[in-house]
Amino acid sequence: MKPPPPFIRCQRRHLPIPVAALCTALLFVIASPSSAETIRIYFDPAIPQIAFAAGDIQTALKKHKHTVETANLAALSKAGPGKKVVLALATDKSVAAMISAEGGKPASDLGEQAYAIRSTTKPDLSCWVQGGDAVGAMYGGLQIAEHIQFKGMAEAFHEDDSPHLKNRGIKFNVPLDKEAPTYFYDSRGTANRLAIRHVWDITFWKTWFDEMARHRYNVLSLWNPHPFTSMLNMEDEYPGIAIQGVTGFDKDGKDSQINNWSIDKKIAFWQEVMKYGHERGFRTYVFTWNIFLSTAEDKHGIGKGPLNPQTRTYLRKCTRKLLETYPHLTGIGVTAGENMDTEDTALKEDWAWDTYGRGTYEFAKDNPGRDIVFIHRLLQSDLQTTAKYFQPLIDQPNVRFSFSHKYSNAHAHAAVKPIYWARKKLEPQLDKLGVTSWLTVRNDDFFYLHWADPQFVREYIGNFPEVGKYVDGIYIGPDGWVFSRVFNSKDPLYESRNALDIQKTWYMQKIWGRIAYNPAVADDFFKSHLASRYPEARPDDLFAAWSKASRAVRLVSEQVTGDWSLDFHWWPERWTAKDEGYLTVNDLRKTEPMDGSDLADVHDTAKGDLDGKKSALENAADIEQLANEARQLLATLKPGSNHELALNLRDLEAMAHLSLFGAAKIRAAVLLEQNKPIETRDHLLTATRHWMLYADVMDELYIGADMQRNFHFKTWHQLDTAVLRELTDLGGPVSVDIANPYPWVRIVSPLHLQEIKSPADVTVTINAAAADQKPVEVELRDNGQLIQTSTERTFSYTLKASAPGDHVEMVAE
Repeated sequence: MKPPPPFIRCQRRHLPIPVAALCTALLFVIASPSSAETIRIYFDPAIPQIAFAAGDIQTALKKHKHTVETANLAALSKAGPGKKVVLALATDKSVAAMISAEGGKPASDLGEQAYAIRSTTKPDLSCWVQGGDAVGAMYGGLQIAEHIQFKGMAEAFHEDDSPHLKNRGIKFNVPLDKEAPTYFYDSRGTANRLAIRHVWDITFWKTWFDEMARHRYNVLSLWNPHPFTSMLNMEDEYPGIAIQGVTGFDKDGKDSQINNWSIDKKIAFWQEVMKYGHERGFRTYVFTWNIFLSTAEDKHGIGKGPLNPQTRTYLRKCTRKLLETYPHLTGIGVTAGENMDTEDTALKEDWAWDTYGRGTYEFAKDNPGRDIVFIHRLLQSDLQTTAKYFQPLIDQPNVRFSFSHKYSNAHAHAAVKPIYWARKKLEPQLDKLGVTSWLTVRNDDFFYLHWADPQFVREYIGNFPEVGKYVDGIYIGPDGWVFSRVFNSKDPLYESRNALDIQKTWYMQKIWGRIAYNPAVADDFFKSHLASRYPEARPDDLFAAWSKASRAVRLVSEQVTGDWSLDFHWWPERWTAKDEGYLTVNDLRKTEPMDGSDLADVHDTAKGDLDGKKSALENAADIEQLANEARQLLATLKPGSNHELALNLRDLEAMAHLSLFGAAKIRAAVLLEQNKPIETRDHLLTATRHWMLYADVMDELYIGADMQRNFHFKTWHQLDTAVLRELTDLGGPVSVDIANPYPWVRIVSPLHLQEIKSPADVTVTINAAAADQKPVEVELRDNGQLIQTSTERTFSYTLKASAPGDHVEMVAE
C-alpha cells in the first residue's frame, strides 16, 4: 500500500498593476479660478523656518495656476491691493496692527510652536500667520500650504493651534561605520548595512527633515553604542582612535568604501546636519548604550568594564567635547546598561555619573547660557539610585534632567493603554524628584507594510500619563531595522524616486506626527491628504480600508505581545522569533495579551474564565470582520494610472490576509487548548490558505532581507513548509490548493504505508473536512475493490494481512 499522490498547491498569480485605466476621481479641492491671479507672499527670508514654509505655500499656489510673487516682510506696509499671504512672529506689532486695520483680530499669548491663522477680506483676501516663535510660524505656514493644496485660495481660513506634546521625535538607530554599527553592535541586518551610506549623505538628511517637519516632528534622536570615534576629534589626547573615512557595505553585504573624509570633515558634516535640522524646527539628541567603545577599545588603556578609570576619563571627555563641538545639539541620552558586565545598579549609576553625568555637568557649569537636556533611560536602572548619583545635574539650572521609559516595550501597535508605566509606579517618584520622563514608542512591528490607523494613535496618545507634568515627549522607532532609503521594494517606482522609507510610509508618519501635535485633528484632514495624493480612489473608502486593515493586524499583536513583548520575541510581519523561528499554534497557546489589554488569553478563553475580559475568540471574530470589510472595500478601489496607489492597495491586501491568518491561528489555539483537534485543524487550514495568499502578495511586492534582531529570509514563501507542518501534524493535508482548499482527505496513520515489508494488519484512519462543514463522502478501496463508504468526519478501517504493493485510493466528492 502507498499513500495517495500529494495535492498540488495552485498559486494564484495577480495580474500586473495597470499603468493606465479609466476612473472617476473625487477630489477634496475647489477648482482654481479660470483666470490666474497674482498672490504675494510676505515673510522674512532671514528666518529659515519661515522661509521653508513660504516655499511650500508658493508650490501650492502654483499648482492652482496662480502667479506668485515673494516680498520681504519689511515691505508689507507698502503693499498695494491684491491677495496676499503674510508669515510673521506674533511679537511683530506692525503686522498685528495691519491685521486689525484690515478687519481682523490678531492673536495674543502664543506659546512655543503655536500659531494663529487669520483671514481678512478688506480690500482683498489676505491670509495671516502669526507664530509664537519661528517654529510656530513655520507650522502655521505649512498649514496654510495644505489648506491651499486642498481648497485653493478662494475662501477665508481661521485656525489656532499649539502642541499637545512639545517633543515629537524619531528614534533613529544610526550606523556610522562598519566599525561603529548601531544596536546591537553588529551589522547583521540588510537595512542596517545599507543605511551607513545614506546617513553620510546630506541630501538624505535635508529631505528627511523637510518631510518630517511637514508631519510636525521636531526631535531627532540619533542612537549609536559609541558615536564618538566618528563624530569627535580627540586625536591630540587619544591619537589613533578616530575613524578616518567611512566604510560601509554594498548590496551584497561586502565591504564598501563610502568616503575617505577626515574626522574634521565628518564633524563638519554632522554640524551641517544639526544646523539644517534646527532650521526645520528640530532638536537633536545623541543616545548611547554602554559600555561599547568602537575603535577606542584597547587603546590608551581604554577597555570594557565599569571599574576601568581610563575608560571613565575618556568618556567624560567625549561627553564634554560632544557638547562643545555641536552647538545645535540639544542634549544627550544615556543607557546605564546592555554591556556593563555587572548587575550592580549602584555601580552602573556611579559609572554613568562619572562619565556622561560629570562631563555634562562640567560643561553646563562653564557655559551657563547654553541650555542642555540630559535623558537617563530607565532600562536596567531605577529612579532612586539614579537620582542619588545625578542630583548635582538635576539641580544644575541650565540642565533639564529627564528619564526615559519604554512605553510599550518593542510593540507600539498593540494595546491602546499598556501598563508597564503604571506597574513601575513612576509618577510618585517623578513628583518627589521634580523631573519628567520621555516615552520610547518602539515600532518593531512594521518594516514592510504601510500601517495607518488614526483612531488607534489618538487613543494611544490620549492614554499617556499627564503630558507636561510627567511626560516630556516621545520618540518613535525600531531597534530591529534602520529606515533610510527604500531598498526592499521589487517595484522600480521608489528606486526611481530615490525615495526615503519615510516617503514610502508617508501616511503612517503623518498620523503619528500630526496627532502627537494635536490629538483632535479630524479624520477629514487625513482623507483630504489621501484625496490629494490618490485622486483616483474614493477617499472615504480608501481611508476606511486602510484603517480597518491596520486595526485588524494590530488586534492580532495585542493578543500575543504579553510574553512576546520584545523585538526578538516576535516579528508580526512573519510570525518569527530570533531563537524559536516560526511561532506555531502551540507557541500561541502559551503567550498572553499585552499587559494592559482587556483581552483574555487563549488558556482562559478555552476554560471560559474571562473575568470580564473579551475572549480571544471574540477578538478573532473582530479581526476577521475588519479584515474582510477591508478586502471588500479594496475590491472596489481602482488605481487607474496612479502606480503608488496601486502598490499601496496591494500592500493593504497583504495586511488583510496577514490579519486573517492571525485570526485563524488564534481560533485554532483556543480549540487545541480545548482538545478539539478536528476543529483546530479546520482553522489551521484557513490560516494556511491566508498565509499562502499573504506570501504571494509580499513576494510580488518585496524582497527578503537579513534581519538585525530576527530571522534572515530571502522570500516570504520560505516559511510555507513551517506553516503547513503545523497543519499536517494535526492530520491536515500535505498540501493546500489556496483557490479551492475544500474538501480534502488524507491518510493519517500510518504515515508511511509504502514501508510495509511483509504481510501485516494496518489500521487506516481517514480525516475529511469541508469548508461549509457539510458531510464529505469518502470511498475506501482495497486493490480496486470498494470496502467502505463513509460520510463521517473521521473513520478507521483495518486492512487485514496487508502486503507490499497494496494500494489505497481516496476519492472526495
